[in-house]
Amino acid sequence: MPAFESDFNAARSSKSGGDMPLRIPGRSQGSGRGRVKCDEDISRLVSYWNDPRSDVDRAFRSPFLGSPSVLKKSPKRRRYLSFEPDRGGWNNIRMEFEIMVVLAAATGRILVMPPDNPMYLLHRDKENLFRGLQQFFNAFDDVIDTISMGDFFHKEIQEKKSYPLPTDELNRTILTNSVQNCTWTRKSKTSCLLLNDYLSQVADFVPAWHGEHHCLIMDDENWLKDGIKGGVLTEAEHQQIKKFCATRTPVYYNKEMHDAPLIHFRSHSKDARLLLHFYTFIHFTKSKIGNYYKRLIRDRVRYSDEIMCAAGKIVKALTEESFENSIGNDAVGYFSMHIRRGDFQWPKMRLSADQWHNNTRTWLEPDAGRLLYIATDETNRTFFGPLMEHYKVRFLDDYYELAGLSNLDPNFVGMIEQVVASRARVFVGTYFSSFSAYTGRMRGYHGLSGKQMFYSHPRYWNETHSWVYPHASYASREYPIGWVGIDRDDEPSEKDFY
Repeated sequence: MPAFESDFNAARSSKSGGDMPLRIPGRSQGSGRGRVKCDEDISRLVSYWNDPRSDVDRAFRSPFLGSPSVLKKSPKRRRYLSFEPDRGGWNNIRMEFEIMVVLAAATGRILVMPPDNPMYLLHRDKENLFRGLQQFFNAFDDVIDTISMGDFFHKEIQEKKSYPLPTDELNRTILTNSVQNCTWTRKSKTSCLLLNDYLSQVADFVPAWHGEHHCLIMDDENWLKDGIKGGVLTEAEHQQIKKFCATRTPVYYNKEMHDAPLIHFRSHSKDARLLLHFYTFIHFTKSKIGNYYKRLIRDRVRYSDEIMCAAGKIVKALTEESFENSIGNDAVGYFSMHIRRGDFQWPKMRLSADQWHNNTRTWLEPDAGRLLYIATDETNRTFFGPLMEHYKVRFLDDYYELAGLSNLDPNFVGMIEQVVASRARVFVGTYFSSFSAYTGRMRGYHGLSGKQMFYSHPRYWNETHSWVYPHASYASREYPIGWVGIDRDDEPSEKDFY
């Protein structure tokens, strides 16, 4: 039974009081399907992760922990990883954060969480413009240790004096005032930019990496050997690195990086931006290890229960309505679109509603009473008139009370829309949009076929229909190596895709 059919039938059964079948694809021994703190039938519609994780995953120990000399000389010296949030919107911030989680988990570092700050475009709550990453995700304390920037400053800088504060009193005051909340202006009395400058100056290692120009190689057998640049790798490993990095320059995780007490990623800077998916930037030479970290992100870096529960209520309502409006024996399920407008920097992707209809009508069967959910940042509903002529169109606002949106952080809206769009029978996205891209990855986590996802622009309409290896520009879309076959130990390949 197709993935959608099984979960749809779960919602249908719950409506009629019947038993709810449980679909758990690829679960390993000791694992179970994750749960959302919500009604059980709603949870089953949106959950895709393992919780508990498998016996193998819970017993896994990273080969990159080692016994670095810095810890031998100073056993009490802890190792940290700090980073600057990406300069773009939410999904760009999320992409970079996933990279940091993998690096912290793989190398045994404590992840220093940035101060709460006004994230780009997340300003729906005018009374509180400051947000922290933790507010959007469920806890992942079982896979990495975290510390707030305030606590890091208190322990390592003010108490242990591991790093010197600025000698200038004004700059010192601004810096210490910025570690809880900061703003993105240099002249602010709580400046994120001044804080970032300070960390990049005092950190023991500051990578000068850019996601489109560099790829990070994690070689579990040779990383402790000074100066290793893949010279003792097998020919097959060399070829895989060459394929993975393509035109990028490989950088190799080594003892120097590992021994640095504080690594700081200056990733808010344009020339050191990591705007790409974690699995397209970090390459583990052992596919078994790489697949473990792909599962870690799937299972532990996922949206909070508040977001998933609200979205699940909408998914259930849409699936039930699609069943009630199904025609004859036609397949049930709603369609979804992500129509990106707003500040989108790719003008060729900003299509009219007529273009959306004309470009997608072959796949979405218009004029057949079909239910269409539209996730969008376009506030003028008259824009969607041409689509409303052919579909029963629904928007997030139609479920405001049902989903209890008035009781949630209004900045959860985008994440809720992603989850709802991801559970559609067929999804049509906007190419170059990281919102659409992540919606596609969540569909992959659910086991939905890439052939049931399309893009609105004719040039890219079937990008997800075939096995494509990651390539520049890496953030434009997601790639099946991020979810296909990751519950096994071998390298995901085209044969797993079909």
